[in-house]
Amino acid sequence: MAQNHPTRLPAELLHIFLQNVNLEIEIPAPSVEQAIDKMDCYRAMLYLRGTSPTVAPFGCNMSLNDYAGINGRSSDRQAVMHEGLREGIPHKTARVEIWPHQLSFACIQGAPGEFVRKVGSGVVTGATEDLERWLEYERKTPVLRAARRALVQAPLMPDLSSSILHCWQGIESLFPSISTEITFRTSLLLAELLEPLRPRQETYETSKKSYGDRSKISHGSQHQFGIEKWSRAWVLLRDAIQAILINRGLPSEEELTRNLLER
Repeated sequence: MAQNHPTRLPAELLHIFLQNVNLEIEIPAPSVEQAIDKMDCYRAMLYLRGTSPTVAPFGCNMSLNDYAGINGRSSDRQAVMHEGLREGIPHKTARVEIWPHQLSFACIQGAPGEFVRKVGSGVVTGATEDLERWLEYERKTPVLRAARRALVQAPLMPDLSSSILHCWQGIESLFPSISTEITFRTSLLLAELLEPLRPRQETYETSKKSYGDRSKISHGSQHQFGIEKWSRAWVLLRDAIQAILINRGLPSEEELTRNLLER
């Protein structure tokens, strides 16, 4: 197929990825760039519902079900093809375009059993509803885009330490004015933001520990950081985004502080 259509990546690599496709998602969008961004945002919404991080290696202008068997239908082998593949588009009447996105075979998925590996219909429907709401919040509050992108990109970094740092870049982007007493103030604000999801004391202690991991990494610590510490940072970021959806937007730092003082 790569000889007849603009696939933009080696046929051998495409073949490897196609052998491992587990889920195909259709994203209506006027351009490839917008489709990619919307797809990444949708994956973030799936993560909020407990699914494990995953890779979206490439995008196509049509479904795999539509172009499957295109080589056979374009040759004299059509009669010996599987019955379900005999009808469909040939090379002459179709233009199959494929764009590379995340050409990676590595993805941090957390400890075994920590996240859901299968995506049910309820999760798909709920994530679709959350997507439109989140995109609206991003338009109103641009810093949310950095947090969402960090949630999606961090699992694709092969080094756990670097990924933890990236998670914290996403968390800190939610509180851009904090420049002093960062551990204390960030942990307090996170505790209030995540109050609909978990007790404040739990979030506060978890945030302090995770920020300690972040500081050690930033200062060149040679300590090996395991998957548990990675999950601690990534789940904090994930739950912060979930809390923003619940709050219907990101409360200001002043609002979060006032809420803490009034309790």
